[in-house]
Amino acid sequence: MPGLTFGGLDVIAYATLTISDTAVGLADGNPALVSGKVNNQLVTRAFFTLETDDVRWRADGTAPTASEGHKLFNGDSIIFVDVRYSKLLENIRFIRITTDAALKITYFRLQGDYIPKD
Repeated sequence: MPGLTFGGLDVIAYATLTISDTAVGLADGNPALVSGKVNNQLVTRAFFTLETDDVRWRADGTAPTASEGHKLFNGDSIIFVDVRYSKLLENIRFIRITTDAALKITYFRLQGDYIPKD
């Protein structure tokens, strides 16, 4: 999949994140998101699909619990469409509600994206 382009979006990578009873983030996926990058490429878009069970997530620096956080239902998807979400993607954490779940992730970079300096 890496190297494919769809409508001006370069696919950087596809990842799976197993979500269990300990909060995990995108750095725990394979491949991992580290400092806003996957495979040494800056992520400017990310698409998530949740499979197998419901989870909760938080991105405020506090780990979610099975009863606290935004609920994401099995089959739901989320898309982050701006480079300004890079810090959110670094901070987001997920935890299962009842049984383990799988978060499927596709990371993108928009061709010609303007990357603001911090």
